[in-house]
Amino acid sequence: MRAFLAVPGDPEWIASAREFEERWRPKLPPASWTKPESRHLTLRFLGEIEEAAASRFAEAIGAALPIPEVGLPPGGPVVFPPHGRPRVIGVAFAPGPGAEALAGAARTAERAARRIGAEPEDRPYRPHVTLARLREPWNRGSVDAFREAAGAWPFPDWRVRSIVLYASRLDPSGAVHTPLKEWPAEAALRGRTA
Repeated sequence: MRAFLAVPGDPEWIASAREFEERWRPKLPPASWTKPESRHLTLRFLGEIEEAAASRFAEAIGAALPIPEVGLPPGGPVVFPPHGRPRVIGVAFAPGPGAEALAGAARTAERAARRIGAEPEDRPYRPHVTLARLREPWNRGSVDAFREAAGAWPFPDWRVRSIVLYASRLDPSGAVHTPLKEWPAEAALRGRTA
């Protein structure tokens, strides 16, 4: 199965992002916008793994995740990769206690992923939400227009209420994410699962 660990979408933030998309999508070049119900904060993508490996990963995460319920203030637009042809546009989160808690959870997930044989992830963790993937190149003016619009948009804080291990299935209409295990933020802080 394809699997990943993530913070599920915050309803208020998702509603705000939907309004942003409705206003700006017609003014920007074509892109593959993510479905609102698929917007989340990935902590660790595991790729294709066996069901037994997913269970071992979940056990290690449940015993070690030190994540309190926190709020993540918006940190402005992001474009990936930072240099070269843009492929992904999204919104990042500001540094602070919430981002530090997520970075700690991402480090925990990285250690657990390596124990089950997943390929190492060497890039530093940068919490962000993908809004769209750019299948066709955007010119610099369009990228700048996105940056300006997303930077001025009043995105609310994203409330981290839980962490979820998802199975992901690719479907013609987009990825379908199925929760396998969920840890409420307060329970994860004490090392218990829901």
